[in-house]
Amino acid sequence: MSAETIRLRIEELGEAITERHFARHPELDARYGPIGRVRCREDARFHLQFLAAAIEARSSAMFLDYVGWAKVMLASRDVPVRDLAENLEIVDSVIRERAPDIDAARILRLAIERLDSMPSDVASFLDPRSPLFPVASQYLELLLHSDRRAAAEVITNALDGGASPRDIYRLVFEPVQQEVGRLWQLNRVTVAQEHFASAATQQIMTLLYSRIFGGEKRDRRAVAMCVGGELHEVGLRIVSDLLELHGWQTWYLGANMPPSAAVQMCIERRADILLVSATLTPHLVTVREVIRLFRSTEVLANAKVIVGGRAFRMEPELWKEIGADGYAANADECLDLADRLVS
Repeated sequence: MSAETIRLRIEELGEAITERHFARHPELDARYGPIGRVRCREDARFHLQFLAAAIEARSSAMFLDYVGWAKVMLASRDVPVRDLAENLEIVDSVIRERAPDIDAARILRLAIERLDSMPSDVASFLDPRSPLFPVASQYLELLLHSDRRAAAEVITNALDGGASPRDIYRLVFEPVQQEVGRLWQLNRVTVAQEHFASAATQQIMTLLYSRIFGGEKRDRRAVAMCVGGELHEVGLRIVSDLLELHGWQTWYLGANMPPSAAVQMCIERRADILLVSATLTPHLVTVREVIRLFRSTEVLANAKVIVGGRAFRMEPELWKEIGADGYAANADECLDLADRLVS
């Protein structure tokens, strides 16, 4: 059974996993009501999606990273680690019975064995040693209180005080967005707060555009996209704006971008580089499709592809296997790599 078959049968397998979990624990119906089964089905589908991506990439580390993230997220919502371990055991048993030809047992057993030793917390992304730590801390606090106007004033005051636009992006916007994601994982902010922080940051970024887009440009062109289904777009926008500040001409296409439309934009703008971001490993399927389509386009034969995002973090060499020309872990790495590839 291939990773693609898991995806095709994900509803069937997810339902079987849920039914077995509730058959083992009939008290869950009384404790959670119908919503309990809905949540269990959602968790099962997530497990299967990330498992399929790990099998396809031949990467146990990729699935372990997901399970470690899930452990922290669920524990912060009062779901004991033993419940996650048992649910993974049920995933294993259902796959063994319904799809005995799939090679998932090793990855699942490894995740279960290591679950107890995985961290129960995540360190803050705000570094007290950063010269803009006070700015980042205040900016985050205002975003979480939904005060966009005051948050914008913090940024303009920092710029007036001598901070460069590049440093605002690197030392405020980037770590604050990561910190908001961490706080959601730890159940300390709501989904609404997380979405507000992302939307507000994108609006506040426009305050810097006169300093970014007004400078002299070199003949270097980049198109930036998040693949279909991917909604984590602020990180890529940070990279795109920093490239623009660095003298590049950029076209930021945002989230949930169809591969064919992105490639067409590369053709029309004579792009030197396509930047592709994926946060969730199940979206690697679409990244492969984007790169395949890009490579099959003759007029883009000399153009390059850089990939980035959390999906690539645990397997730094995955970019080679997926067909890209390079991988960047953060905005600074992307700037350096883009210049090197074009040069």
